[in-house]
Amino acid sequence: MMKTRTGYVQGYNAQVAVDCDSQVIVATDLTQDCNDKNKLVPMMDKIKENTGKLPKRGTMDAGYDNEEQIRQFRDDVDLYIPTQKDWKQRKAMRELPPPRGRIPKKLTLRERMERKLLTRKGKDIYKKRGASVEPVNGQIKSIRRFDRLSPRGLQKGKGEWTFICTTHNILKLWRKTATVSG
Repeated sequence: MMKTRTGYVQGYNAQVAVDCDSQVIVATDLTQDCNDKNKLVPMMDKIKENTGKLPKRGTMDAGYDNEEQIRQFRDDVDLYIPTQKDWKQRKAMRELPPPRGRIPKKLTLRERMERKLLTRKGKDIYKKRGASVEPVNGQIKSIRRFDRLSPRGLQKGKGEWTFICTTHNILKLWRKTATVSG
């Protein structure tokens, strides 16, 4: 059972990592965890397994705000993860001026992330998340009308989710090739 905005549902937590430029899914997972708090490390591991390297930059939603997991990638990946829900983060980004001056040494990792997201560069980078991952979720759920799994059980569900994500990639790549050659 998972808590949602509208109550509780029997379901899974579907994960996707997307290449910003092409909207190609580079890693997927399906879990029974009700939130993304412990998913940063597993998803980064899957990205590295599938592409052979970690990304230079990563933007995630507030659910991935886990200081312990973020710390593991601090030197390897330039992460942009809000410390509060997306609508609250967007409101703060609109209302607060960009920070100026040197970064105070006493800031925690979480405070540094908040500060980083309020910079002009941080705002520009985080805006791109809405144009990369969210459209993929919308394309799968709304356009292709895939909003529930057919088989029962986590392993079978993972298989179907991976299949749906693979067909998404095939469609993306086919459309790109069709527009380039046509």
